[in-house]
Amino acid sequence: MKKSYKAWVGVVVGIAVIVLIFFYFSGGKDEPGKYDAFAQCITDSEAAMYGAYWCPHCQDQKDMFGDSWKLINYVECDPRGNNANPTLCQTQGVTGYPTWIFGDGQRESGTLSLNSIASRTGCQLP
Repeated sequence: MKKSYKAWVGVVVGIAVIVLIFFYFSGGKDEPGKYDAFAQCITDSEAAMYGAYWCPHCQDQKDMFGDSWKLINYVECDPRGNNANPTLCQTQGVTGYPTWIFGDGQRESGTLSLNSIASRTGCQLP
């Protein structure tokens, strides 16, 4: 009887450990970012940010969006960067980073505040 009890305790503890590990590694990955709706609205407005992977101001801009950055239309201008499109950057006349080009064709260079981007795109911050 004691062996059977110990076996059940071992099984229950083992299952609990597996469940905890599962929740630890899967937790938070599918949660929406704080600015998801805002970022999607920016993309829907046909605004895009042009930048370079090595640009510290571009990184500052990305950091403002947190996990929601993945929804922003971003064009990598350095040919050494991931998914680079330097031809588009040249065609658009991008000479400094970051450069935002908005749906109406207007552009603004430098790190922009989220309020400024909201104003330019008509998108609302959360």
